[in-house]
Amino acid sequence: MAKNKKQKADNKSSDISSDKEPSPEETTESKKFSENEVEIVASLEKIKALEEKVLRAHAEVENVRRVSQKEILKSRAFSSELITKDLLSPIDNLERSLQHSDQEIPRSLIELVLKEISQALSNNNIEEIKPLGDKFDPNFHEALTIKEDKSKQADEILEVVQKGYKIQERVIRPALVIVNKI
Repeated sequence: MAKNKKQKADNKSSDISSDKEPSPEETTESKKFSENEVEIVASLEKIKALEEKVLRAHAEVENVRRVSQKEILKSRAFSSELITKDLLSPIDNLERSLQHSDQEIPRSLIELVLKEISQALSNNNIEEIKPLGDKFDPNFHEALTIKEDKSKQADEILEVVQKGYKIQERVIRPALVIVNKI
């Protein structure tokens, strides 16, 4: 008898649930819920794709940075190689002049060495700073002392003690000069 009551109760609940159709509100809510789920899944996929793009872009930037640093080091080494090659011949000539140091060194040999060194410097865009007669410029000149010469203008360079050198406008070594002060 207990079994019959239980079966009747189960049948009634199944009849109620089968008779009852989902209301339009429930259908709309389930559609909204499923649309939201689809949007969430799509958004998550977009996020993953964007995260992957960001990681790839970051890796690419690091690779470019690494390659550019290697290229900078190569260019520095190559530029040093060029000037070294240009200076080897004058060095050889200086060594020859040292071998003849017990004899009188011909002036022409020394002039040849200086000419070769000057040529090597100019081949590598290194210019001599020639300030004699110019106005003193602390960017290119270093004053060792001052003299007074009333026939010259104030701050005019009277003597060059040591030549200066520059690459384009970048000073490698300033010229050591004596400046006129009135």
